Amino acid sequence: MANRMPRQAVIVSIYAENAPPIFLLDVDRTGDIALSLIALRFQHILPFEQLESSIKQVLDGLVDASGHWDSQVEQTLIHNCLCERFPKLLTPRKNINKEGQAEIWAMKLANKLKLSPNYCNNN
Repeated sequence: MANRMPRQAVIVSIYAENAPPIFLLDVDRTGDIALSLIALRFQHILPFEQLESSIKQVLDGLVDASGHWDSQVEQTLIHNCLCERFPKLLTPRKNINKEGQAEIWAMKLANKLKLSPNYCNNN
């Protein structure tokens, strides 16, 4: 929810060999409020149920905090994951439909997440 309006969210999971997963949470940006993209960087390889529970806490916190990422929820998860916000990384621009724009955003995101170039090229 943002401004009492329901917003759709997308959850992206990134798994690298021998590394804990990273989950990206992004919320619909078509309204007046555009949230930053948030990454949940897990510090350990955990069972799926714990990953799912952490993601649910962050999304529920978004609702409880009137459409803002809840820093208190982030603090409760600090033993399992670090939450990192990326403001304006995927903000729509006038070149949104320009050929190659998706690839540019993907490389910016990979750079911000500090993913290796080999991982980006192979997946």
